[in-house]
Amino acid sequence: HKIQLVYAGAMLPKAYQPLEELFKVICDSESMKNSLELHFIGTGKLANDAQSFNIKPLAEKYGLWEKVVFEYPKRIPYLDVLNHLSKADGVFILGSTQPHYTPSKTYQAVLSHKPIWAILHSASTATDILRKTHAGVVLSFNGEEGLHEIAEKAEDSFTEFKTFMGQYSAEIVDMGLFKRYSAKSVTEKLVKLLEKID
Repeated sequence: HKIQLVYAGAMLPKAYQPLEELFKVICDSESMKNSLELHFIGTGKLANDAQSFNIKPLAEKYGLWEKVVFEYPKRIPYLDVLNHLSKADGVFILGSTQPHYTPSKTYQAVLSHKPIWAILHSASTATDILRKTHAGVVLSFNGEEGLHEIAEKAEDSFTEFKTFMGQYSAEIVDMGLFKRYSAKSVTEKLVKLLEKID
């Protein structure tokens, strides 16, 4: 049985470089090819176009399309996303080469009560959140200059994630800390908006 991970939601322009680094690693790794499936849902260029593939061309470039990588471009309602996440073995989160970006997907991923494998900028607050709340395994890299870190660490990180999956239960996630983080992040956003008004 392959480990099926779901990535749900739009792709950021600055997330394609990290994704390509990961695809290169998978392409060269028989063990990853044989044990992983990545399902991208709602990642299309156009919200309602089932043919507006964004991930497929990159997956085809590395020979991973419909072997390891699957894409369903059309956006789907939030409850459907949660339903897909509940059926998957885990959640895949991909960050950007920009340090300030924190994927909002982090919150829905933690709430799905599934183990998370994330590739994130080391300065992203999501990196901290996932590690401190024990919600998942994070492969962190230091922006565009640090993309090589994905190539160097991806296989070990995925192995670590497989071990983590075996030990995971929703009870190990520190939801109290998670709620404090999410409240803090919402407050920070509000403060930034209010400062702009001044």
